[in-house]
Amino acid sequence: MLLGEKLSRLRKSKGISQENLAEKSNISLRTIQRIENGTATPRPYTIKTLAETLGVLVEELSTSQASPIEQSQITIAKLKLINFSSFAGLAIPFCNLLLPLLLWRKNREIASVNEAGKKIISFQILWTLGTLLIVFLTPFIQYSIIQSRVIGRFPPTVFLVYILLLVLNLVFTIRTAIELQKGKFDIYSFIPALF
Repeated sequence: MLLGEKLSRLRKSKGISQENLAEKSNISLRTIQRIENGTATPRPYTIKTLAETLGVLVEELSTSQASPIEQSQITIAKLKLINFSSFAGLAIPFCNLLLPLLLWRKNREIASVNEAGKKIISFQILWTLGTLLIVFLTPFIQYSIIQSRVIGRFPPTVFLVYILLLVLNLVFTIRTAIELQKGKFDIYSFIPALF
């Protein structure tokens, strides 16, 4: 049984509303609601305070274990968040590296998140370096081929190449999300782990 379910069951068995528990424990109502809904993981102090308020041992609240299926779903959700966070690079340069890295560091204690997260970040590092190199070389390649830096009224070739590379990143990110949804954690097998 999960912590939120245990907390809700204990609270109801003692005839205490969420509001009363919040008042007696000095923990915000919103925090209690989030714990019971399973959308927040409380700190040890919060668990201790709730256990004392409900008159139970801390172990009764803190020994909750998720089933293997629930653990797999949690892992998939965390990996998908790390993967989709690379979309931030569309709005802010290099956020396709920074945001996934921050999310990975926060969740790397889970072995499968650690390994697959490294692959996602390694792909984004290599994509960023490759994109910078290709965008930098595009004007020189274009000039060597057609002896001109512009082609009529079209947008600059560098811009078009960059858009194409962004689309390529989106395709790989969406493909990875589909693989993760299927429960396949062996993603980006063609990418070496860079760290």
